[in-house]
Amino acid sequence: MTIQKTVLLGVAGLMMAVTSTADAQCSRSLRYRRPIVHSYHSVHVTPHIAYRPQVHVAAYPQPALLQPLPSVAFGSCSHVDALASRLEVLMNQLCLDLYYNYSHNPGFQETYAEAYGLYQIAQTIHAAEHNFDRATVQNQLAGADGLFHQIQGDVIGWSRIPRRQIGTLGIQTKMEMAEDTLHHLMEDVGVTVAPALEVPPVPGTFAPQPQTLSIDPQPPLLP
Repeated sequence: MTIQKTVLLGVAGLMMAVTSTADAQCSRSLRYRRPIVHSYHSVHVTPHIAYRPQVHVAAYPQPALLQPLPSVAFGSCSHVDALASRLEVLMNQLCLDLYYNYSHNPGFQETYAEAYGLYQIAQTIHAAEHNFDRATVQNQLAGADGLFHQIQGDVIGWSRIPRRQIGTLGIQTKMEMAEDTLHHLMEDVGVTVAPALEVPPVPGTFAPQPQTLSIDPQPPLLP
């Protein structure tokens, strides 16, 4: 028994010595260990963007232009602001399209001046509607239809040199949309569209007219 106790006490002392040594090593290791500093770097992920032409944002048609025109009643003045804004944007795009892509055509300076004048009319109408000035709106619209159809006739047959795409519409589509918008605006404000003038025939393409002039019969006299 004495020998066994001696052996057990020796083993216990040896284990305690080992444990003390390990704890001291761990303590020294913790004391001299340098702190770990995590360095985070910002990572910029560039999303994949499909190619598109570099066109100024203002050149794209506004979403309102792609909406159908509202129904209006003659003289109701129910959509003047929206229609005037739509006409202003369309004339802006039409002028830019003419300037960048059609300046080589004969008579461009005069036609562009007329188109720019109609653009200014649209601006004036829009501003007058904001000031509740319906008299100015009606006065401006009085000659706008005739001016627009003059521009429309000038650009027929013009060629295009593509220098810059303005919006997603061609010039003919722009003009058709501007014409519809102008007529809707005139209807809404209560301005009658001027009837188209009769175009005289081209010389040498018609048969001689009879010698007598056709005269409308006189209305009967009332008793």
